[in-house]
Amino acid sequence: MLFYFMLLGLYIFFGVIISVSFNKQVSKKIQSLLMIIIFGSISAVRAVSVGTDTQLYNNLYNWDYEAGNWYRILGSKYPLYSLYTYLLHFVSDKSQTIVAVTSLIIIVTVAISIYYYSDNVLLSNILYVTLYFFFNSMNISRQFLAIGVLMIATVCLNQKKTCFFWILFIFACLIHSTAFIGIVFFIIHSINWNKKRLTLFGAFMVILLTFYQKIQNAFMVLFPSYLMYGSSSNVTDVETLSSHSNGGTLLLTIFYIGFICIAALCKVRFKDEERRNRFTFLTLVMLVAVIFGILFYKDILMTRVFLYLSIFSIMYIPEVIELLIINIDTTHTHKLCIRFLIVSGVIAVTFIPLYVQLNKNLSDVIPYVTFFTN
Repeated sequence: MLFYFMLLGLYIFFGVIISVSFNKQVSKKIQSLLMIIIFGSISAVRAVSVGTDTQLYNNLYNWDYEAGNWYRILGSKYPLYSLYTYLLHFVSDKSQTIVAVTSLIIIVTVAISIYYYSDNVLLSNILYVTLYFFFNSMNISRQFLAIGVLMIATVCLNQKKTCFFWILFIFACLIHSTAFIGIVFFIIHSINWNKKRLTLFGAFMVILLTFYQKIQNAFMVLFPSYLMYGSSSNVTDVETLSSHSNGGTLLLTIFYIGFICIAALCKVRFKDEERRNRFTFLTLVMLVAVIFGILFYKDILMTRVFLYLSIFSIMYIPEVIELLIINIDTTHTHKLCIRFLIVSGVIAVTFIPLYVQLNKNLSDVIPYVTFFTN
């Protein structure tokens, strides 16, 4: 555990130095690169004992190649992932290859998304670790590969590159079936939201909840491999703070609700229209996330789906803080002090669930061991 805290402390130390040494745009780029180097490397060189499912992915890597043929790949429940692992064998047949390449793809896609959405890249990168997304990515790597692809898809969507969104959305679904939730991003972006449409959206959610069990049953029929994630399942290898206990999900959801409420109370908005649109998109994604968090906290499958939504909190929280600072009528110097106190407070608060989860060794990331020392 101490290793991870030292690593995070090192990133924060250099991140702060970068912030005070360069202008904002240059700082964002260097901080993003630093995140990729530090956390990408740590994930890439981990041994199979780090991450509950890491050994499984290594085994699948060899099996996909040995049993590889186009019929089997196209008939796989995750065809694009099977194709990805099969082609990767032509780069190297060492099983560590799948761990390293997947880790780098995940961290790069997350870093690009953070750079696009967040004005405070340093805080977003820290939250990626303290809210346990980084550690989950070392366990359920295939799903996080799909999450990373979907995050980039939303960037394309907000840049009005709809065609690229659909291509990436299909890719994500072919990597992990739960990525179907990505359709929510398109719906949120496509609608010009007002009170009437928000009411209709609420009614739609009520209908969805009413028929949720039937929808889930239909999903299980189409994808029987997910029967193990049914609400009655006792599966523990996908535990996070959210799925470890009912209270964990609710506490995280309340944490997110707090920032949504702060954003709603702020009267002054961002002047830049593009930033306002991005912020509206993030707010609506987080609204859907808290609905999932409140209503489906007992359902392991929906907890997995929840990750596609809740990961946007790492961009949303820094933007809410910036919006709050804009709404405070005081001098520039006082605003800097207030921003420092709020950001420090948020980091301190998120260190608590980080410690709890690492102490319980959720996702089996302790002890950390590299593949060349294992």
